[in-house]
Amino acid sequence: MGHLTDDPLPDDVYTAEEAAIIRYAQKSTRLEPIDNATYGALKQHFSKEQIIDICLTVGLSNMINRFHATFQTDVDESTLAEVEAGTTQGDSCPITLPLRPGK
Repeated sequence: MGHLTDDPLPDDVYTAEEAAIIRYAQKSTRLEPIDNATYGALKQHFSKEQIIDICLTVGLSNMINRFHATFQTDVDESTLAEVEAGTTQGDSCPITLPLRPGK
């Protein structure tokens, strides 16, 4: 998780398959065109059906994240406690949490 937003991705962290998915997800999330190199990297490792699944998963995740960002959806207390505990220990997702109203 610590390198998902890195550009370029580090060479020694992800497998070629993982890196292809992450690069696709980065471009898709930024609404950048999916060029031949990005699609070609997916095609080297995955079937057309698997690429469709990857595309659907990334797109659905983006939609859900945008919904939650728009409405600043609260996270249930037990999940929030785990995330906050991980953040203070440095073991959690490096992507910063949004500021919560009243906090």
